[in-house]
Amino acid sequence: MKEWSLAILVPTKKMTRLVSDAFRLPPGGMTETPHSAVIELEAAILGAEVIALLMQPDTDGAHFERFIALIRNYFHGKGGDTPTKGALNEAANIQKAYGEHLACLATGKALRKNSILVAMLAVYGQARELALTGDPDKDWRAMRQLLEDGACPRLKEIAQEVRNIRVLERGTQLRQALSQDWRDNGAYRNALAIIRQAFVQEHFSTNAKPETGVVVMNMHKAKGKQFDEVIIFEGWPIRLSEKAKRSSSTPSAGVPATPR
Repeated sequence: MKEWSLAILVPTKKMTRLVSDAFRLPPGGMTETPHSAVIELEAAILGAEVIALLMQPDTDGAHFERFIALIRNYFHGKGGDTPTKGALNEAANIQKAYGEHLACLATGKALRKNSILVAMLAVYGQARELALTGDPDKDWRAMRQLLEDGACPRLKEIAQEVRNIRVLERGTQLRQALSQDWRDNGAYRNALAIIRQAFVQEHFSTNAKPETGVVVMNMHKAKGKQFDEVIIFEGWPIRLSEKAKRSSSTPSAGVPATPR
């Protein structure tokens, strides 16, 4: 069958994600639309590293330390080359809270109840107890959902960002590598390294790969690309209530109505 391409071009990065979410989780029980979304992937890739680490066992007692480091990396790098002040402050606050946590462990004191690490530790503990099955796709989704449903807003954000990529649909090579890791070790001992390598390979392969199927992207990113068909989508229609309609059609005080 001849490969085909249909581009859905939208005006903003935010709209790219909204349309992609609508295709992935359509309303009314409609069938999901397979597609690819061309978005800024820094946040999603850094978030994927957090989930990959959570799937790994703790082999040397430094697992939580690495976990905190990856979350800091996420906030440092999620904005690409232009991190926001808010994101940098988040990274600094997480590091400060982690330092307080280590001090409490050393002195036997309890961590402050209002520390941002309290909810993070709770979700981390749940993640460590999650029973993995050896099915990479199933385990990845379960870990991502655990973060998304948890009480930590920072981990919830990470899980939501990771939804913007479908990491185990990037080809059977990644799925096979994780499955082999499980068979060799009885665990995903090298999940983080495997995920990182997969993104490196994807980066180089996509530069030369033509777009196929349904593709959602910002109009700016469509420059120089060719598609069989193109749809320009600028947003959903705004439906006004009857009260709003009457209000908008009523002349303002002191302004005469336009004669018909």
